[in-house]
Amino acid sequence: MMDDLDRATAALRNRLKGPDASLDDRVMRAISVAPGHRPSVVRRLFVPSVRIPPVFIPLAAAALLLVWFAGTKFADRPTATAPAVAAAAPASDTVYVRFELTQPDAREVHLAGDFNEWRPGAISLARSPDGVWSVTLPMTVGQHAYQFVIDGQRWVPDPRAAVVDDGFGGRNSVIVVGPKGVVRS
Repeated sequence: MMDDLDRATAALRNRLKGPDASLDDRVMRAISVAPGHRPSVVRRLFVPSVRIPPVFIPLAAAALLLVWFAGTKFADRPTATAPAVAAAAPASDTVYVRFELTQPDAREVHLAGDFNEWRPGAISLARSPDGVWSVTLPMTVGQHAYQFVIDGQRWVPDPRAAVVDDGFGGRNSVIVVGPKGVVRS
């Protein structure tokens, strides 16, 4: 049976004709004569021809997301060299707010709040001859809680501002800084 199959295969192979030796030359001549697509001079000059392997596209997207997340996580953190007080450069969403307290008998008045991490000596107010203490600060848009610190000991809310419970049995003054300089206290 195997001999019959081998004979049939050999007979079929003898009947088949393979390509002649001139096939390669004929195909190459036909290709070179056929009009091909060539980009215009303008396209060759202004369209980049860099090819990026497809495997790099998700890697590049992941790298961009990582950079974006890192920027949003660390962008608003104060550093040791840039304290978050009046000396800091104002941002584009900053409104200048004037804080005032009438205390003619005080020797010194400071301002402490969530905008300076409640440090009582960080922001000093200047005294006018009539006993009004004041300071003007760049404040970011949002709601801020604060108190005045009189002579380094006594913490008092602003008598001209709204007050809220501080969660520890005390009261904090609240100021709301809105866009375009709208301030509500």
